[in-house]
Amino acid sequence: MKIFRRKRGQVVVELLLILPVFMLMVFFVLEYGNIAYHTLIMNHASYEFARIGALVGVKKPSGRPDRTVITQKIDQAKRKVFGAEADHVSVNVKIENTGREPMYKKHLHEDVVVTVTYPVKLIFPGTNFLLASQPKREGKRKIQSTARMPVEKGYLSSED
Repeated sequence: MKIFRRKRGQVVVELLLILPVFMLMVFFVLEYGNIAYHTLIMNHASYEFARIGALVGVKKPSGRPDRTVITQKIDQAKRKVFGAEADHVSVNVKIENTGREPMYKKHLHEDVVVTVTYPVKLIFPGTNFLLASQPKREGKRKIQSTARMPVEKGYLSSED
């Protein structure tokens, strides 16, 4: 019977050794879920912002897109989508030429490329040292999403 009395604290010691590792694994799984949720939001936001830019960028048919107008409209949408967090979200708008229309030489094909960057606050303890972006002490991971959308333009004849 003395053998069994010596091993009474064994379960407590094993629990103390295994519990932190187990909890860290649980926290990593939950943190990845949090990051995945914010990634889905960023992907959808970048798609919607590119869509807004593609629709409002041109004032006249076959004209050049106005980057200032696109940026203003996207900024308005960003404030509606993210509310108080809008100041932490950065949106970069770029317009790329993708070719010319063969029938109307003045008509350029252009795409609006929108890149959205958002710092996600990591919420679970112990995950900062592996999942956080630099500087790690802030406990944030930067998520970036890019979407491309062709600019909607009407056609005019080549004489215009």
